[in-house]
Amino acid sequence: MQALNDKLFLLLNATTHSYPLTVALAKFAASNIVVLVPFFLIVAWIWGDPLRRAGLIATAASAAFALGANQVVGLLWFEPRPFMMGIGRTLVAHAPENSFPSDHTTFMFTVGLGLIVTRAAPAWGKVVVGLGLLVAWARIYLGLHFPVDMIASILIAACFSGAAAFLVSPLARWVMPLIEPLYETALNVLHLPARLFPRKL
Repeated sequence: MQALNDKLFLLLNATTHSYPLTVALAKFAASNIVVLVPFFLIVAWIWGDPLRRAGLIATAASAAFALGANQVVGLLWFEPRPFMMGIGRTLVAHAPENSFPSDHTTFMFTVGLGLIVTRAAPAWGKVVVGLGLLVAWARIYLGLHFPVDMIASILIAACFSGAAAFLVSPLARWVMPLIEPLYETALNVLHLPARLFPRKL
């Protein structure tokens, strides 16, 4: 299994002949795409269908729980990063810490799959999943993770995003009636319209 993991890593990892444009894309994808996702969730709350806001909360909660699960898994299983083992090429600096699983990939896939299964924004969920694949590739390409880290991340994301589907109904029934008035009050205090944008996301 370790030999297969190493072989896949070396197959995806950058080489001395990698194109500078590919390296630049990987560096952007590895660190910056994940930062955009929380902003999307905020926009989806404001611009999207109010009836789907429970799904957004369920998705965000599942992502938080998934990242927490990553920490637990990391305590139970330590996997050194490729550069700690002298394998492949590393093109960005990173602390020598546990590689297993990948927080970036877990977050991207949990949000993407969560948006799909909760029906909060299924089309955009597919986009986020696609971007998650790009992030996973980039972090392997740059020498920060092994493929097995990404497989574990996707499995964790699938479990917690699946759980998000079961959270939608109780959130809609018990939590949204509390949150919506607070949200509307905040808009009134700030003298903002109830719908900041004329169209739905």
